[in-house]
Amino acid sequence: MTGLVVTGHGQYAQGVMSAIELVAGVPEQVQVVNFVKGEGIEELKSHMVQAIRDLESDDVLLMTDILGGSPFNVAVQLLAEPVGKNLKVVAGANMASIVQAVFMRGNVPFEQLPAEVIQAGKEGIVDVSAMMEGTI
Repeated sequence: MTGLVVTGHGQYAQGVMSAIELVAGVPEQVQVVNFVKGEGIEELKSHMVQAIRDLESDDVLLMTDILGGSPFNVAVQLLAEPVGKNLKVVAGANMASIVQAVFMRGNVPFEQLPAEVIQAGKEGIVDVSAMMEGTI
């Protein structure tokens, strides 16, 4: 099973995982890395590396809150470093995409998982008013 590291600014990662636990239970092989005020990039990197190493899987999907932010930048740096795992990074993670990752990671090859997760994230964003009006 692919391991997951969810990371983001402030308490984003912890918060979104708390919400997921309410609807899907406590998932196995998931680590949370918050990037809190006052923390430096080197501390964030150290926490991310430790989270990756704490997972049993050789394959790890890093899911960050926003493209270009510090958690994303550190995740991308780790792609080029010898952390002892196969890594992939998805930016812009929302609850729908993380739920998809939790449920699909045992059924989808690691190489395909990012595409599945991204698609679920996109489909989880809906203009409900337009849908109810029949304009979409």
